[in-house]
Amino acid sequence: MNLFPLWRGTIRVPALPMKTKKYGASTLRHTLFESFQTKAEIYDIPQSSYKRIVTNCKPPFDTMLLRPKGVRRIEQEELVLATGGIEDWHKLQVLDDLQLENTGVLEQDIFTPDNICASWVAGFSFNEFAPELNVAGLRRPQIGSLHAISAHFAVGAEFEAATVVLPTGKGKTETMLASLVYRRIPKLLVLVPSDALRDQISKKFENLGILREIGSVAPEAFNPSVLKLKEGIKSLDTLDEIIQNTNVIVTLPNTLASCSDAVFEKLCQNCSDLYVDEAHHVSASSWQRVKDKFARRKIVQFTATPFRQDRKHIGGRIIFNYRLSDAQKDGYYKPIRLETVEEFGETETRDYAIAERALEIFRSDISRGHEHFMMARVTGWERAEEVLQIYQKLAPEFHPVAVYTGTGRASINRNALDSLMSLEAGTSRIVVCVNMLGEGFDLPNLKVAATHENHKSLAVTLQFVGRFTRKADNVGDAAVVVNIADTNAERSLSDLYAEGADWDRVISRLSENKIQGELQLQDVIERLKKSGMLHEKLSLWNLTPNLSTQVYRTKCVDWNPLTYAEVLKGSGTYWHALSEKDNVLIVVGYLESRVKWGRYENLKESSYELLVAFWDEENKTLFMNSSSYDAMRVGSIAKAVCGDETELLTGDPIFRILSNAQLPLAKNLDSSRLGAISFTSYFGPNVTEGLASIEKAESALNNIAFMGYEDGEKVLWGAAQKKGKIWQQSSGSIDDWMK
Repeated sequence: MNLFPLWRGTIRVPALPMKTKKYGASTLRHTLFESFQTKAEIYDIPQSSYKRIVTNCKPPFDTMLLRPKGVRRIEQEELVLATGGIEDWHKLQVLDDLQLENTGVLEQDIFTPDNICASWVAGFSFNEFAPELNVAGLRRPQIGSLHAISAHFAVGAEFEAATVVLPTGKGKTETMLASLVYRRIPKLLVLVPSDALRDQISKKFENLGILREIGSVAPEAFNPSVLKLKEGIKSLDTLDEIIQNTNVIVTLPNTLASCSDAVFEKLCQNCSDLYVDEAHHVSASSWQRVKDKFARRKIVQFTATPFRQDRKHIGGRIIFNYRLSDAQKDGYYKPIRLETVEEFGETETRDYAIAERALEIFRSDISRGHEHFMMARVTGWERAEEVLQIYQKLAPEFHPVAVYTGTGRASINRNALDSLMSLEAGTSRIVVCVNMLGEGFDLPNLKVAATHENHKSLAVTLQFVGRFTRKADNVGDAAVVVNIADTNAERSLSDLYAEGADWDRVISRLSENKIQGELQLQDVIERLKKSGMLHEKLSLWNLTPNLSTQVYRTKCVDWNPLTYAEVLKGSGTYWHALSEKDNVLIVVGYLESRVKWGRYENLKESSYELLVAFWDEENKTLFMNSSSYDAMRVGSIAKAVCGDETELLTGDPIFRILSNAQLPLAKNLDSSRLGAISFTSYFGPNVTEGLASIEKAESALNNIAFMGYEDGEKVLWGAAQKKGKIWQQSSGSIDDWMK
């Protein structure tokens, strides 16, 4: 090769054609590399008609061969670019019409998942998006997430599941793609909750989304091979072939559940990392089954709402929390304003009032040149059809469509969404849907929402808001139309549906307060792990004791919680967790006893019992909760941990739980007749008879359960004065119980 180049300039390397392989209904897709441009030099090769291309790219693109027009094709051992019909190629500055030849050399080893993974070494850049400087790159929350994930898995061989909290529309999928490349994950399993997300995310993994476009991944970096798993794998031989040829598997948990047990076990063993999208679904049994197989391995859960409507915890340590207020401050969200109507009439009258106000806003937005779309939210398919007819009558020019699940609806929904996402004349601009468009649905032009039924939970509301606040060209601010006469929502959302509510401020406060509660629970659990082995036996996240307690007066200066073991010694097997900072002790015991229904030496009853103790140092008070107060010898443990002068609070002071309740209404009560051994229970309407008897001093109150309000929230309290026990008719986390 000569010392001086024949040519300097820019060449375009064409993309390698996509390879596909079917496994039943599932498809493995792989385009090894995308088309890209690079600076290059071309040299003569002695005794050859071919030329040598030299670039600064990584192999196999660092050196290639060029076959000029008219040169006979010869079998080579390198990648070849042909000039095709280009006559005077050496006179051009850019060669962007080259053709790939001899691509078979790539298939010798570069197509293997391990070699694809190896191609990402030093191939990732943390460019940060700086629009004021016209610099493309990752957003700040994405960079923060990547560093947090890498730090979490940097030390040790066993790991707690990690949770990344990013508001809806703030780049969760691109964060997954970036993490795949930056961390060079050998084999990744991605769980998603819906078919739509499976399609969307698998496509993004196939070409690494926009990572090349924004300069985060080198142009010549190889793409992962991606399997979109749509049906269960039945054969281990099929699984072996998939494992040998796949970097990323995207699927639903129900699909994995349809695999044979042997396939499921081996698939999970061969995937190094598990990513869970929309992780607030993870408590469902099908999700949890997969998650359990990755216990102590690398799990990352991505969500905008790290809590569920059913109050179950998604588990995992929150390693990165990008707050909604941060997203608003950083300009990632368009402002959202509340537009209200107040209509108390029949359902149809309310629907018309909402629709007319929403259409007024929508038409105004369009007249100002905004390319907006509108969504009307309902809660069932019958309501969707009713509301669709209203919009077809009031705004036929916008071609309203409805989207909801049901038999035969798949193709109808697909056509409706295709029409909605087109800006061509005659296509839909209004969609009526049940609850909301599916998670992962990305339409930044969706800017007007007509809520024909208000949201009942914060988790759903946050997902909903994220649909309307995404930024895009030619769009204005978002608006939500609600009927403030509709109060069908949980108490925490009442501020949202108040006249004049500032949604930007209120929604961020509600979100951050809820997530802060999750972070506080996480801190308590971390401190509980510092003493004892209980966390190795079961997940402390999943503990949900009844919100009940016995209350003990103490006189000790400090408590000695670990002396519980002396009381329980020899009566079973016990494990504990202790947080010295929070003064809380958790004990789980495995107990065996003879059956109660016969005299048999070899027949035993076994049970697991829970005890939770919290010492309020400031008020010198010990609170004790147990699934079995007798079996766990709660009274004896109280004296052991806080001293012999510890005494159970009983009698009338127990009924002070009524002191802070407004509008208390007794639901049931037990009383005892004074001077006689007579006990009476009152339920339903006749509790007033029992109250009258107590007021006349004819009987004494033993137990009471009542409903009332504290700080505007409905509460259900109960109290038993002889047992010294108080309770609420619910359960919660350890942090909930302590509070």
